[in-house]
Parts: sequence; structure tokens; C-alpha cells
Amino acid sequence: MTVGVGDSSKAEASRYGLQQRGWCAFCRMMVRIFYRRREAVGIEKIPAEGPVLLCANHPNALVDPIIIQALCPRIIHPLARSGLFDHALARPFLKILQAVPIYRRQDAGADTNRNIESFARCYELLACGEVLLIFPEGQSHSDSRLRTIRTGAARLALGSIAASGVAPTVLPVGLTFGNKGRFRSSVFLAVGEPVELASIPSETPDDAVRRITRLIEIGLGDVTLNADSIEDIYLSRRLERFFALRRGRHRRGTLEQRFRALKKLIESQRILRAREPGEVDALSRRLRQFERLCDHFRVRDYQLTVNYSPAIVTRFVLRTLLGLLVGVPIAIWGAINSAIPLVLTGWFASRLAKGSQEYDTARMALALAMFLVTWGIQAAAVFWFFGGIAASLYLVSLPPATAAAVIMYREKDRIVENIKGFFLFLRKTSLRDQLLARREELEKELARMARLVKRQSD
Repeated sequence: MTVGVGDSSKAEASRYGLQQRGWCAFCRMMVRIFYRRREAVGIEKIPAEGPVLLCANHPNALVDPIIIQALCPRIIHPLARSGLFDHALARPFLKILQAVPIYRRQDAGADTNRNIESFARCYELLACGEVLLIFPEGQSHSDSRLRTIRTGAARLALGSIAASGVAPTVLPVGLTFGNKGRFRSSVFLAVGEPVELASIPSETPDDAVRRITRLIEIGLGDVTLNADSIEDIYLSRRLERFFALRRGRHRRGTLEQRFRALKKLIESQRILRAREPGEVDALSRRLRQFERLCDHFRVRDYQLTVNYSPAIVTRFVLRTLLGLLVGVPIAIWGAINSAIPLVLTGWFASRLAKGSQEYDTARMALALAMFLVTWGIQAAAVFWFFGGIAASLYLVSLPPATAAAVIMYREKDRIVENIKGFFLFLRKTSLRDQLLARREELEKELARMARLVKRQSD
């Protein structure tokens, strides 16, 4: 249970503790719903007790603290821009979380002098052994690399030591999204190594702030992709996918493995662009040409080396028929009963979100309300016409049926592309050989560039 601070009564602390645990459960539920794959590494670095300052990158607006809370074992108190406390919907949640307002110069009407109160509040929370979350970049963005790291996190950590003698554990936290804005995509969270806060003899306070800020920046760089451009990230993702599918099957691996592979590919690109920029551009063009060729024939890369033997085809047909017989009726029921809240969520989110940065936030905030209200009205109608037992059974059926609809929707694409690929290669027997030849040429080129990177790195 979270301990109250300041002059809060024990009853109030108990009430807030219960509400905060409810908030944690809500975050976990929303992240499970919105992200098909979610993975966190380094969580064990967060102490089970004692003051902690989490310093995270900020790629996805208000979704970021929800994900961090969902994957973190302790209750988190975020630092949030003061304007959010004026929003009727956000204010109750911020109060439950004992969030701390930050007054920024760029926010209209913000009184930056009030940050003195905010920092004092942070020192109180840290003195009570709480976990604070700060976004040192200052604002959410979709850039390919970290923005300039502000000094607030370093000042907060050093200020806590000066105010109460309490040195918080300062941890960099990186969030990486597989496909930001897409429902049922993936999110990866990495917690880096603690930042060293020990003072250096003869170091001035300002020097200490700059040194720790730099250490936080380095730590965040280690747990984020941090590429030089969006094009570098795009090319790295295509290369990672190219290698993952080279054996004719999609090697899922863990999100951590994919993240490490992308980091390595981005660093290799950085080396090559510095010394052989033409090589990287040529590789990018050839990859695009190969992908466009596959898109033209509507062939997925992994299909090129699938062995369409009678046994494999038979297993695929039986598995597909079983899925259709069992899954489709349930999925249809889920789709029918979820159509209205899904459409309303998308419609309102696209109008309420101020740019792409807030679209996921708007959808996450609206989805639960839309589904609860719509399903509640539908259940009331069932109760009115058929009675309480029918209404109860109806409500129980909705979550699994909706999940089945999402799964079947994604499975539909896989089934269709495999059937099309089978008949395409059956009709055009030489096409696969031609595409494989193109792919082998690319593999040789990639191997040559890998050797070039290795020589230049030595």
C-alpha cells in the first residue's frame, strides 16, 4: 500500500492506495488489449523498495506512462505538464496517482515559479520511498532519435540528496513500438543500468548537473534505437525482417532480440553512411525494388522457400478448416457485438487527437468507455426482451468472442496470402526461382557490406 505524504491522513492514504492499485490493474488490462506482444527487460533493476527516479523517452504521449505502469511492479507517480491538470478527464487520474505538475515556459499561462513547489513535492515523495517518472526530453515526439535531454531529472536527483539526504536510484527507461498507432502491434520496454550519482571532488553544482544529465542521455541512448533518421530505422526494420525470413519461416524471437538486432543494424548503417554513403543508398534502392516486386505478385518473403509438399498442404487445409468451423461463428458473434464501439472509438479518436502523437492515447482513453457503454446498452436490451439469465450469458460471451474476432481477422490475411501464394507458384513455376535468385543476390550484397562494416570497425 502506498504511504501518504505530507499531512495526508491514514484513511486518505489507504483510500489512495486502493485506487492506485485499481489504476495499475486498469493499465495492465489496457496494455494487454491494445498490444498483442509486450515485453519488458531489466525490470529487476527497479528496487523493491526505496526512492526511484525513472527517466524515460517519450514517443507516444499519454500512452507512455500507462505502459510503464503496466509493466512496472511498483506504483509510479509521474511528473506531468501543468496543463493536463486542467482537463476534466485527466485530473481525477492524476490526483489518484499523486502526479506532480511541471510548469513549462512554452505552455501558455504557466507560472514557472510554481516549479519550486513541484520540486518540493517530489522531494517529499522520494523521501517516502516512492517511484517518480520523468520524461527528460520535455515533450512527446516521433523523431528517430532522442531530443535534447533537459536538466530537470539531474536537478531532481541532486536536489533530493540535498533536501533530505535521500539518493534515489536513477534508471533510464526506453520504449520501442513495433508499429505505433496500429492496434494489436508490439511494445518493448527496457530498463538500463543505474546512473551514478556520486559526487566528484571540486565539482561545482552546475558541473554535477551537466555530468548527470549526460549520463542519463547515454543511458537512454542504450535503451532506445536512437537512429540518425527515420529512413535509417525504416531500412533497419526491413533488413531485420529480410534476415529473419531468409530460411523460409518467420523467426519470431523475442522483442529484445529484435531490438538488439535493430540497434546493431542502425550502428552498421551509421558507420557505412559516414564512409560509404553511396553503398547504403544503393542497398536501400535494391531492397525497395525487391519488395516492390514481391508486392506486385502479392508474395510474402517467407513464401519463397516454403516447401509445398502434400503433407504440408494437407496440414494447412485441415488446420484452416478446423479454424473456420470453430472460430468463425464465435468471431462473427464478436464482430457483430463490437462493431458499434469500434467504429465510435475510431471516429472520436481521429477528431479528439491533436496529431499522431495523441491518437493512441485517445483510442485507449475512449475504447474502454465506448465498449462498456455500448455493451451495457446491448445487455439492457437483452435483459428487457429475454430476462436476466440471457443478459448474463450475453455479457459473459462478449470478451472471448471479441478476442476471437480480432484473432480471426489477423488469421484471415495469413490464410488468404498462403492460398494465393500456393496457386501463384503452381501456375508460374519459374517465378519462385526468379525471386529466389534476386534474393540470393541481395544476400551476397549484404554479406559483402557486413564484411566492409567489420573492416571499418576494426
